Amino acid sequence: MSEISVRSVLLNPFQNDKPLTPAMVLSLWVIADAVDKLKLSSGHDHTVELTIPTSRLRGTEGRSDNAWLKVCLDRMTGLKIGGTYRGQEWGAVMLAEWRLEEGGTMARLFLPPSAIHALRAGDTFAKIETHAAYRLQGHSRTLYGALSDKKRMGNKYWVFELDELRYLLNVGDKKSYKRFNNFRQWVLDPAIEQINDFGTVAVSMTPHKVGRSIVAVRFDWQWKSISDARETDEENERVAMVRRKADTVRDMPPLSDDLANNERPQLSVEERAAIAKDALKNTPFAR
Repeated sequence: MSEISVRSVLLNPFQNDKPLTPAMVLSLWVIADAVDKLKLSSGHDHTVELTIPTSRLRGTEGRSDNAWLKVCLDRMTGLKIGGTYRGQEWGAVMLAEWRLEEGGTMARLFLPPSAIHALRAGDTFAKIETHAAYRLQGHSRTLYGALSDKKRMGNKYWVFELDELRYLLNVGDKKSYKRFNNFRQWVLDPAIEQINDFGTVAVSMTPHKVGRSIVAVRFDWQWKSISDARETDEENERVAMVRRKADTVRDMPPLSDDLANNERPQLSVEERAAIAKDALKNTPFAR
């Protein structure tokens, strides 16, 4: 199973702009992964051209005629980003130009410098299996990425403040989700159920109370990623090789006197004297 590297800022990107569709978020993840693999310098200030298979951008379940991918890329050319850098304001679009080539199997994308900086913002990454990114939807995809990020940093669990969690799942402005029971019923429980059904991780959730109010949610996980399984298999193989090597050594003649003493034939005094006399023959010690 292939993986894409996603910076934490992209788990719920550009919330101050118009909401992104799940397809656009997935495409941004794949684009950000391709940008990161270029290992650009921090001061990079030029347009970047990327060539990415359309199958990765649209997902395994996307339409092969690229109909929705073209809509997605077209919307990205109108996705405005901006801010202030060292006291100077700036603005740009996420995608300057796109082209579908080689019969629609490859996409050539042109990203302006500011888009590159936006994609590279943040210091932490989430390793997200591509298949999970394609199959999970909406809140479950975002939550999966967030938990994957915390797991990558070595955490066994994570506690999110309730407001932080609402913001992460892009429902912070919805009044109906201010009540935890609604938030849990319509967002958290379905997201966790979909993640657990996917099968790479088992996630459980525990609300934290202060008095009678829910103020935070703790997530515990038991990861079952392909990478972990591969490491386990490799470790098991190393152990098996050591065992096979040990068995081979035990089948060979003993090399040390300590190991061989019990198996070495016992010689008589006369036999040892004859061997010593033969060994000293033609030496100054011969008699």
